[in-house]
Amino acid sequence: MELPAEAPWNVDVSDEDFEKMIVGFQPRDMDDKWAADVEGPTATGDYTITFSRSWTGRKHYILLIKPRVGSESARIARIVWEQDKSGIYVSEEQGKKEAIQLCRGLLDCEIMMLPHHDSAAMDNPYAYVGTPSAREVLGLE
Repeated sequence: MELPAEAPWNVDVSDEDFEKMIVGFQPRDMDDKWAADVEGPTATGDYTITFSRSWTGRKHYILLIKPRVGSESARIARIVWEQDKSGIYVSEEQGKKEAIQLCRGLLDCEIMMLPHHDSAAMDNPYAYVGTPSAREVLGLE
């Protein structure tokens, strides 16, 4: 990642979604634009899921997933996202929306506690017309 940012996140996920998440996703052919690589479990049982572009391997989102402990649900505890999407600034809110869209679309997760958003903008550069560049927003230009 060129301009990564990190934020805490406390999103409960069902046992079914957790199981789907830790399987990840490997592209089957050139039509699959994304990969979801999973590392873990760590000594504490945590997993990381890295969403990257399948052709370039460029990382865009990394989620830290904590497993169920006792009566607590499994959860997405942290997110790291690339703030520079081909020159377009990606805010924390947008990064979280897109990461959830990937979990739902690529990994077939429900993640019921979060609202659904239109995923049409995710791979459509024209959807971001007029959005300032990441370098402008972050004061790097």
